[in-house]
Amino acid sequence: MNIYGRRQLPRRRSWAGAAISLGLTLILATLAQPMAASATAAAPTLVSTGYAARSKAPRVPSDWREYVQSPKRSDLCPVSVVSTSGSVEGARNLLCGGSGGATLTYADGGQAPTLLLDYGQEVGGLPYFDVAAKSGTPTLKAAYSEGLQYMSPSGDGSPPWADGDSSRSNTYPISGLGTITNPSAQGGERYQQITLSTPGRLTLSKVGINYIADRTQADGYGGHFLSSSDELNKIWYAGAYTLQTNLVPANSLPGSWSVQDGALNAGGSKVNDGAGVLNRGASWIDYTTTFRTRILHNQAGWMVRAQNSQNGYLFILNDSTDTGGTPNTLQKFDVRDGAYTSLGSVALQSPVDEGTWHTVATTASGTSITISLDGRQIDRFDTSALPSSAAASPAGTIGFREFGDETAAFKDLTVVSSTGTKLYSTPLSTPAALADFTPPGSNAVASVLDGARRDRAIWSGDILIEGLTDYYSVNNPEYIKQSLNLLGSRQLSSGFVPGALHPATVPHLGPLTPGDTTTYSATYSMYFVSGLASYYLHTGDKDFVTKQWPAVKREIAWNATRLDANGLFSTRAGVDGADWNFYDSDKGGEVSAYNVLYYKTLLDGAALATAAGEASQAAAYKANAETLKTRINERLYDSKRGLYRISDTQSGVAQDANALAVLYGVAPASRHEEILAKLKSALWSSPYGPLPFSSDAGNKDLVSPFISGFELQARLAAGDTANAKELLHNVWGHMIAPGPNRTGTMWENISAKDGTPGLESGTSLSHGWSTAPTSALSSFVLGVRPDAPGYTSWTVQPHPGDLTWTRGRVPTPHGDIDVRWTARTGTDRFSLTVKAPRTTSGTIAIPVSDKASTVAVNGKVVWRHGTFAAMPGVTGGHFESGYVYLEVKQQGNYEVTSR
Repeated sequence: MNIYGRRQLPRRRSWAGAAISLGLTLILATLAQPMAASATAAAPTLVSTGYAARSKAPRVPSDWREYVQSPKRSDLCPVSVVSTSGSVEGARNLLCGGSGGATLTYADGGQAPTLLLDYGQEVGGLPYFDVAAKSGTPTLKAAYSEGLQYMSPSGDGSPPWADGDSSRSNTYPISGLGTITNPSAQGGERYQQITLSTPGRLTLSKVGINYIADRTQADGYGGHFLSSSDELNKIWYAGAYTLQTNLVPANSLPGSWSVQDGALNAGGSKVNDGAGVLNRGASWIDYTTTFRTRILHNQAGWMVRAQNSQNGYLFILNDSTDTGGTPNTLQKFDVRDGAYTSLGSVALQSPVDEGTWHTVATTASGTSITISLDGRQIDRFDTSALPSSAAASPAGTIGFREFGDETAAFKDLTVVSSTGTKLYSTPLSTPAALADFTPPGSNAVASVLDGARRDRAIWSGDILIEGLTDYYSVNNPEYIKQSLNLLGSRQLSSGFVPGALHPATVPHLGPLTPGDTTTYSATYSMYFVSGLASYYLHTGDKDFVTKQWPAVKREIAWNATRLDANGLFSTRAGVDGADWNFYDSDKGGEVSAYNVLYYKTLLDGAALATAAGEASQAAAYKANAETLKTRINERLYDSKRGLYRISDTQSGVAQDANALAVLYGVAPASRHEEILAKLKSALWSSPYGPLPFSSDAGNKDLVSPFISGFELQARLAAGDTANAKELLHNVWGHMIAPGPNRTGTMWENISAKDGTPGLESGTSLSHGWSTAPTSALSSFVLGVRPDAPGYTSWTVQPHPGDLTWTRGRVPTPHGDIDVRWTARTGTDRFSLTVKAPRTTSGTIAIPVSDKASTVAVNGKVVWRHGTFAAMPGVTGGHFESGYVYLEVKQQGNYEVTSR
């Protein structure tokens, strides 16, 4: 998703052996070809494009690991030089394995040297530059772009809304030799342009990016997938890698603190009110903390007896030039769950000048807090006599706090107990000291973002897709769990759960924040419930559900307040009517897609109520869902068109409304085939995928891989395998094909007109919500799905289409489910092997030509001419819609064949 303002722009091929998609290993081989060592001509010199054509069908590797794109190391180097201009010597020395350095020379009155590097695929992290030599006064400028065609002196020009560098280019005046590391993350890019913007000469011995996202290697993948289609395999792993670029491990974001000139430089941050605390000392009671500080702009702040950034005592020293408060003043606050209560202020006897070092000591002893400045006591107060809105902090650690544009430096920190024992000490002079703190802007917990470059925020709607991608690939659900926990903890008093948060947000611990709605919309508030239900279904984590259950009840109660006189969910444009298509107008009234999502929310709420032990509430939610489904079909289904309307006031066709109605069962099963056929007829007018809305709706013609992902699931679930194949080919096959914007990852959206990124340079080219094929291929083509929480029961039901074989693994809390199947071309023979995990039961569904087929398990016939015969471990069987379904009750290997 994306927020810029309230939403300005903050963004195929066949099942079996498509021949037009270029594998990552071959791309890298092309990029690594020898190239010119230097280029000094005025015109740009093309050194390597990184693209090549293939003349024959691609080989399908026998080892799925060959498709995994995770960087092998965190220190990434460029793999090719795209071009140079001006005076650039030794450009290829900066590539992986190179040595000797590259020299850029900018003569007075001459041309600025420029070097364009390619990292081979989407990467992201902290860029760095090793300066080996300089002369004159050169200024190094670096710019970043995901797509090649959008590179400019300012990069691709679309910085993130939440976390990360606020610019897509950085400028570094070169004052000496050594390593320059960018303090903020450039979260997603493939291309890096380096230039000198002022005259001088500069030699770089090395450039690179310290990768900060998830780097799970092939051996760490919980699940995997391999089939007879090279293209499908690439799509599966491109989805997995897209997710990985959006997974941020705990404490991996750099935050707003850095170490400069031998001191901790605390830049202001609006995240967590700008406070960062020491990662120890929660039980400290009586102690004295001493440090030196130099105010660089306006104020210096610190905390004592802090449990986290939102709880403790806060003190702020205003300098003599502070324009945001009273100059030369000490402010005192009690901070409770992020709310500030003033404890008064003290006028300082001597001025505190900006840029001057001062020594601060704070002693906590019983109920007494004493503050000294430069050896002179300036205040003492008693915590037993606080205002009624405050609460005493009996214990806690220390921290520093800068907000907004405030900046201060800190060094020589010590904490000494009342008995003289040194509890902690650091000069704060090296970057290693930052590891002891949780700086503001850093993430205390693992989380999942929507886009690697943009928006770099936790979005509830994206999580619904990203969660599934996680469970079927890297299988690290902690990212999903912690993100859901953050969203739920920020629920408003109305019950509305926010749809987006900065990844450095900490869980809110106090009373619910007053309010009716917040970021972003009613649908994104509902997605919280469905994301939690999906997490529970795949992990069986009942303890987490129990913790979140109160938030679920409040959210669904808020949803109920939006029912109108017709019993349908009604939104308000400009208030809660926004949705995934942020570039279009809000939708108000009885919107079909929103009502289908509400129906799913009620069913998911019922599953969560059951887990929480509230059977009566579960029954009530189910009853409400059935009533809502009736109302949807009565009011929003257009019987003449055979499709659901956009809303009660818009009669056009919406991809989301109809795909979701089929997928979630709002549409009767008897209508599924007709709806999917008419949906294709109405919206499949672009070679790059379906339009999200018919032309009479007045929306932008941007293909949405997010909504197309739901249509993909709907078609596979309905058995429409041929059209699912075409959808995969057109949408996701296009994104992984060679071209100037290929990143090895999935785009936010696509222009229906020419197949370019739909929002041009504003499009996120590694967007987690576009990764639906990864889970869909595992759950429908390989065929593994959970039927009960934590896979205590499961189904294996392949949808082979025209594939000849598929094999893979799906992780579960009880052990892996390994599946492999083979379809013999030109025959009705099908072979399926399933390894079932312990303490589970399941259903194995094998495709057959008709009810009279013969099915054997481990060589013993269990189905012949419509009759089932039990055997150990296989307790039941029946035929339905082209499959023989077998019930299995014990772990082990089941080799099932049909003919």
